Amino acid sequence: MSDTLIIIPVYSGASSTPRIVKPLDGTSSLVRTIEAALEDLPDARIVLTADDNAVKQQAAPYADRITIHDRTAESYTDALVDVLDAFPAEQVVVIEPTHPFRPRGLIRRTAENLAAREHLDSVVCVRQFDASLWRLDPDKTIQALGPGGDRRSSTYFQEVVGLALATRPELIREGRRLGDAVGFEVVDQFWALVDIRDDMSLAMAEMVADRFTEFRNSIA
Repeated sequence: MSDTLIIIPVYSGASSTPRIVKPLDGTSSLVRTIEAALEDLPDARIVLTADDNAVKQQAAPYADRITIHDRTAESYTDALVDVLDAFPAEQVVVIEPTHPFRPRGLIRRTAENLAAREHLDSVVCVRQFDASLWRLDPDKTIQALGPGGDRRSSTYFQEVVGLALATRPELIREGRRLGDAVGFEVVDQFWALVDIRDDMSLAMAEMVADRFTEFRNSIA
């Protein structure tokens, strides 16, 4: 998809940045993210925008296949706009390097989902779950979520921020990630939900990494 721009944003001030360059069974989350993008969409332009030298050095071996862009904007949206200004595209896919494990083809499917549906503004990766949810109101009363206070289990979808977001460039220029019409790519592999933003999730990622090839190649 040559009309697709993949952006991998990294900010040195984020608490997760030191974790994305740590090895997980020999391969860091950053490198796993780059390789997932190259595997899924080899024809797309892939841009790593970063202001951290350790991150740039680790990405350097891929410099012939991706663009390493000097990030100057602290704001997340401004950083994406800077990349768009340098590399215009018809659609943008943002993937976060805090997610080390992606199902094969997920980035491609997310991009193709948006490209095939002109009525959609964005496509996000979500996990689906059934639950009976409750809300604590300001007056301390507890309300069951659902039509008429229905307490039966309902199906919900939660965005897994960072796995893959396909969106229109004009939304990013407006300072938005998502538009009003949003499509889903459902992710049901437990290991794909690992997000190394804290030490506990990093420890979990280290355990998953030992068996990642087995998990990724399993049918379940």
